[in-house]
Amino acid sequence: MAIAESVVELLLQKLVDQLIQEAIFLRGVRDQVEWLEAEFRWMQCFLKDADSNKEGDGRVKNWVQDVKDVAYDAEDLIDTFVFKIANLKRRGFVGRIRRYAFIFNELITLHKVGSEIERIKNKIRTISESRSTYGIENISQGVGSSSQDWRLTSPLAQEPDFVGFEKDLETLVARLMEGKPRRCVVSVVGMGGLGKTTLTKKIYNNTRVEKHFHSSAWISISQEYAVRDLLQNIINCYMVLSEEELKKMNIFQLRHKISQYLQDKRYLIVLDDIWTNEAWDDLKDAFPDMNNGSRVMFTTRYEDVALNADAQSPPYELRFLETDESWELFCKKTFPGQGIGCPQDLEKSGREIVEKCHGLPLAIIVIGGLLSRKEPREWDNVRKSISWQFVEGQPQISRILSLSYRDLPYHLKPCFLYLGVFPEDYKFRAKKLIQLWVAEGLLQRRGDETLEEVGEDCLKELIQRSMIQLANRSSSGGIKSCLIHDLLQDLSISEAKEEKFLQIQHENVDALSTSMARRLAIHHNALSEYTSLKSSTPCLRSVLIYTQVVDRLERKQEMFLYRGFKLLRVLDLNKVAIQKLPNEIGALIHLRYLGCTRSRLERLPSSIGNLQNLQTLIVTTYNGILKIPSKMEKMQQLRHFQLKSPYEVGAYQEVTGVIEGHPRLDRISNLQTLSCVKAGEWMHGCLGKLTNLRKLGICLDNEGAYAEVFYEFIVKFDCLQSLRVEGKKFPLNFPFPRLPMLSKLRLKGKLEKLPEFTEFPKNLTKLTLLFSELKQDPLATLETLKNLRILKLRDSSFLGVEMACTAQGFPRLEALHFRGLHELEEWRVEEGAMPSLLHLHINGCLNLEKLPEGLQHVTTLKILELWNMPDEFKERLREDG
Repeated sequence: MAIAESVVELLLQKLVDQLIQEAIFLRGVRDQVEWLEAEFRWMQCFLKDADSNKEGDGRVKNWVQDVKDVAYDAEDLIDTFVFKIANLKRRGFVGRIRRYAFIFNELITLHKVGSEIERIKNKIRTISESRSTYGIENISQGVGSSSQDWRLTSPLAQEPDFVGFEKDLETLVARLMEGKPRRCVVSVVGMGGLGKTTLTKKIYNNTRVEKHFHSSAWISISQEYAVRDLLQNIINCYMVLSEEELKKMNIFQLRHKISQYLQDKRYLIVLDDIWTNEAWDDLKDAFPDMNNGSRVMFTTRYEDVALNADAQSPPYELRFLETDESWELFCKKTFPGQGIGCPQDLEKSGREIVEKCHGLPLAIIVIGGLLSRKEPREWDNVRKSISWQFVEGQPQISRILSLSYRDLPYHLKPCFLYLGVFPEDYKFRAKKLIQLWVAEGLLQRRGDETLEEVGEDCLKELIQRSMIQLANRSSSGGIKSCLIHDLLQDLSISEAKEEKFLQIQHENVDALSTSMARRLAIHHNALSEYTSLKSSTPCLRSVLIYTQVVDRLERKQEMFLYRGFKLLRVLDLNKVAIQKLPNEIGALIHLRYLGCTRSRLERLPSSIGNLQNLQTLIVTTYNGILKIPSKMEKMQQLRHFQLKSPYEVGAYQEVTGVIEGHPRLDRISNLQTLSCVKAGEWMHGCLGKLTNLRKLGICLDNEGAYAEVFYEFIVKFDCLQSLRVEGKKFPLNFPFPRLPMLSKLRLKGKLEKLPEFTEFPKNLTKLTLLFSELKQDPLATLETLKNLRILKLRDSSFLGVEMACTAQGFPRLEALHFRGLHELEEWRVEEGAMPSLLHLHINGCLNLEKLPEGLQHVTTLKILELWNMPDEFKERLREDG
């Protein structure tokens, strides 16, 4: 239902845009287009009422499907028309107004545009009349969702609530730390949604477990996996190897590399969500049995998988929650942070609802999230709606999850269904998801807020409703990445397929299933298979590829992507090693999102300027330089332009964009992200006008004139939240910008000295310094920054031999990274320093003698990572315990 409403909303925007932008071409059919706009606006109002009644009335369901189909027809007609006009323009058919009129009349003749519009009008008339004919004119009495805007400001839970498994935790911790010295496999077995992963994470992060094992790694497996990817993920947990080094190794060599590293360590490896015996057989040789108490821990749904891995170690079968435990969890989710439990007048309905969850934590969490947003009078309706044991063949748990989906406000439903594009157990970045939502037209404007801000609220609400899980927070406390439980993802895919909203292409799936899809997500190894099918998908608007790394696209595959889908809005080439973008990319004039990761691009084609609707352009390339044509200025809808390096964190190579010529980037008034580009002629007359920037990365490269322009205008960027500056050497009076919104600052280049703490941005939460060559201890100044949460000192940022953290210093610091501080010999930590520290990372500080004794007072420390440290340092650490 909400999908139909979002389709109509997007269509209405297109109709308005075309009435404004293509007025000359619409001569002769303008009245018809205006009639379409007016009629669809009436339908949109009706769809919002119909959203709450779809499940209970088949007539309404059929009527909504008819509306959606005719909206799709109209959208296809408009997009095809615009595509044809753009093609004619590019071919040089540009002249006087009468020439435009002639071209448009010619298009009408050739493609029967006018008759197609009339056909759509007739369908709309029939659909409108059917409301009266079938008695569905007044359906607003249905019980819709009761989402309340004031709830959006409520705090987000850091972790799923942990209830009822305290004894299970203690038992499993004992099995990990005690027992026989041989390498044992400890398996946690149970159905989906029972809490296997939540419990295992709690164990993995347990302080006693962390201290007991020398080395730990967490790997997610899932139903479909690639052995090479899993082995590389394990290696990345322990060592820094370049992509080229990993690529040279075969699977046997990868296993051997891991085994060699683990030889002298008591290790813990967690394999989360393992489905088959073959998965264990593919990995087990990487985990040596040195008779030193090492452990491998499983979570799996299948007992036979656990027994196959270790027949001598009985699987630990996770139980369902008891009645009291279920009630406790329900109250925590339904009344978060209130500490008052369930009001007496709601307890009877609440307990009946909990009883129907049968002790399954996921069902309790989801239904609790639903009720947390309901008025008390609505509880009884919820209780009645889950009163059947089976509905259309679905077990009760699926019914509960479906209920939470149906209860979503209409504007959130397409956002939830979109989560099906990601592979199982995929940790997706919040920014990328929101950019995709924007590109797909799934978000509606709200006052003066940007669409990205609207998207953040939608994401928060889905988390608050327990439809997705918060995985990581950013340094500023925002949402960085999320996960979705596989049962809820199955629900999103099932509903999306029924709505013709999304199709997932796995291996061994025929072409017929994708012929009606508006969006296509290609998972695993299905890219070659899908392109070989040559299926006809003229209506496709989005292609998102989440495969294993594809080294090179064949020419026919490239042409299939760039020529086969002329109406695309989203093209996300994840892990597809694009060597170059052909000029044909410029023909995809409807494109709003283009992502090229794992590419080897050296330049963008000049035809990129034709993508005048493009909002987000993300390029990840192994080349250090990407040349950007001056025609970039024509992409006036661009909101985010970001260049990245594919290398893992810790690698030195970075990517810089070189903008050619003197483009008028000030014409791109909506630009929010520009990172990382080299200073150049484009800055003159433009930089100061990019006042909507939220994220800026710039390489000054010691160019004096450009540096002066940068320093002049940077202080005026009131919306800036993230700033990255690279240069050979910064002047003594480098103006640390005191910008009201700035929370992340990264400086790469020589600094004579740090400014006083009062000269730093007040809201700074993350600071990274590289090659600063500071001679005075930077911690003396930085520890006074009250809001700092992440500090990274890297690559000769400090050339002294001593550093100290004093009592009460770094009150909010959660992560501290030292890398390549080659002169550092002694680091002191006083009692009371860094009271919030969670993560300490030290890499390649070759002269550091030992860890400071004062770290023993930092009781919050969870993760200690030591990389590329000398053997003497490690031996001293072992002696000190």
